[in-house]
Amino acid sequence: MEKPKLRWPLEVRFEQAGSERVLLIRCPLGITPEPLVLIPAVAPLISALDGTLSCAQIAEKFSVYGVKAELVQQLAELLDRSFFLAGPRFEAEAARIKKEYLAAPVRPAALVGASYAASSSALSLELERYLLNKTDKAAAAGSLLCLVSPHIDYRRGSVAYGKTYNHIRAEEHDLYVVLGTSHQYSPQMFHLTQKDFATPFGILPTDQTFVQRLSQLYGYDRSFADEFLHRREHSLELQLPFLAFLKKQPRIVPILVGSFHHMLDSGQAPSDFGEYEEFVAALAEVTRERIGQGQKLLFIAGVDMAHVGQNFGDITRLTPEYMEMIKERDRSYLNAIESHDKKALFGHIAEDGDARRICGFPTMYLLLDLFERLGLKYRSELYEYRQAVDYNSDCAVTFAGMGLYI
Repeated sequence: MEKPKLRWPLEVRFEQAGSERVLLIRCPLGITPEPLVLIPAVAPLISALDGTLSCAQIAEKFSVYGVKAELVQQLAELLDRSFFLAGPRFEAEAARIKKEYLAAPVRPAALVGASYAASSSALSLELERYLLNKTDKAAAAGSLLCLVSPHIDYRRGSVAYGKTYNHIRAEEHDLYVVLGTSHQYSPQMFHLTQKDFATPFGILPTDQTFVQRLSQLYGYDRSFADEFLHRREHSLELQLPFLAFLKKQPRIVPILVGSFHHMLDSGQAPSDFGEYEEFVAALAEVTRERIGQGQKLLFIAGVDMAHVGQNFGDITRLTPEYMEMIKERDRSYLNAIESHDKKALFGHIAEDGDARRICGFPTMYLLLDLFERLGLKYRSELYEYRQAVDYNSDCAVTFAGMGLYI
């Protein structure tokens, strides 16, 4: 550790732990499963670990505050033991975990016991409690084509999850195409996997033939280049307990959708990018084939909406008046979905550079484009719109449940 450097990706942020403020360092990929909790005073030292300075030089930089080289060295060693520093230890551990994950036929439930109950009996009670929440409207006429569900944690999203997933109780489908938001950076835009998915209710089988055909049309290498991102992704996983609970042996197609920010920065439409155009064309082709075989597909989008507040990097603090403005902007976003208008959806995000950090916009754009190419004219019903606001931590997430019917 001649010149220690924090590795990437990492999440480094201040959080409130009871009456104390702490500095948390987390690995979003799960290479280090538990976060490291530090006192806020070490934050300047953490920020100096950029690979340009030795421990002695960092100590000299902060010597006016009484920092000694031994302290910096101990901090660096702690981070290295936790696989938070770039270098041989982290590279070896990451390689081991990736190899182990990619060799396994089943993707383990990453959130079980933390975000939801680990036993099937306890989870059944938990989900039934959420499903007591029902919409007071009759379902839209027709058959459910797409379910738009939150991917926020169950604690904050329970009402919306319940009101949303109640609508698949009476519906029967042959295949569930589940699309999640990929929260981790990748140079690839779409991520497939052939793994089955574990839940407390048993294993959900992935439709191998669908995934193989899709990757054949789109390109095998880029389809699975960053398959490892499925390992810890919550946006897709949080849909599966409901699906496994409500349906008997459902078959799934798991897809993660990455960022469109390079498109927003360029000012070009997604269809101007070969990677996007080739994927949506391939997905349309495979879907068309299955519909032609008489299969009934349900698309499930695990998406949230706005992420605002100082917790997400905004300058001004949240107020009730500001959240009303966010509600109005979210309504415009939902209107574009309800109107089948992918151009309006993209334009809505582009006009302010995604200032609200809409988490799930690429997934919804992809689905609107897909349904347009398939000639599927849907009717929409908004089940629930919610704002999870914490004024103390200055953090707000908005989300909705919606059904698209044909």
